[in-house]
Amino acid sequence: MERSSLHLLLVTHTRVRIIMENFVLHSSLMFISCCTLAAVLGLISSYMSVNSSYAQIEVTTGGNISSPIFNRTVSEDAEPRPDILYSALHSDTIVGEVLNNFTYPIELVHITASVYDKNGVIVTTGEYNANDYQIKPGMRSGFHIFLDEKLPSNSKYTLTTSFEKSEDDKPAALLLSVDTNSKGPGSYKVLGEVINQGPDDANSVKVSGIFYDKDHKVVDVDYTYTNPDIISPNKKAPFELSFYTDNPEKIKSVAINAQSDEYSLITNDNQNKTKLAPWL
Repeated sequence: MERSSLHLLLVTHTRVRIIMENFVLHSSLMFISCCTLAAVLGLISSYMSVNSSYAQIEVTTGGNISSPIFNRTVSEDAEPRPDILYSALHSDTIVGEVLNNFTYPIELVHITASVYDKNGVIVTTGEYNANDYQIKPGMRSGFHIFLDEKLPSNSKYTLTTSFEKSEDDKPAALLLSVDTNSKGPGSYKVLGEVINQGPDDANSVKVSGIFYDKDHKVVDVDYTYTNPDIISPNKKAPFELSFYTDNPEKIKSVAINAQSDEYSLITNDNQNKTKLAPWL
């Protein structure tokens, strides 16, 4: 009986020793594996750190990385954009007009300018929305982009346009009356009235103008609001377009438009095309 117990004790001790040895072996293998994985991750991290500069673009001071296309409309993507019919840089301002060349009305027409010196290095940027709330098919709207500084005449620029398609086509209900055009020393003024022929109030009534020289090139653009800017049905309100200009004699005609949040301009053919009024 004692011999049998002693045999059982020896067998049990042997099994426990084998289990312990296996545990130590597996633990050592796991430790080695973890150390190897950490070393690999460290190498990868080190490689990424060393090579991170390749994710950046480095240019020489005073240089540029592309050759922009100057004095024409460019697009951020392949989608069609409204046409810039004309634009010009006047000292610290870019003026021009944009055309809706689509078959549907557009709104929130935004123009961004990038201006470069004679060496093609960008010197300033500016942005502005077209003066009209909504631009109907075939209609033009003026814009002026104010720049932070006066620039030399040999500066170049690019214009990028963006817009949104209008969900609603505003009905023609505003009648425009241009009463007087007057020129003064270094200024000009246009006076008139807007009549609301719609069934509801016309809110935020805005009058915009594009001013042309004898060659129909844009000299300047401007906008104002009627006073008051809310016009009840069958009522009217006056407006005054007035601003300073170096050479008012250059202005030979003006295209005037009127819009509100709800309505667009009435014209002779019932189409909301920009109304051209001759300079008197």
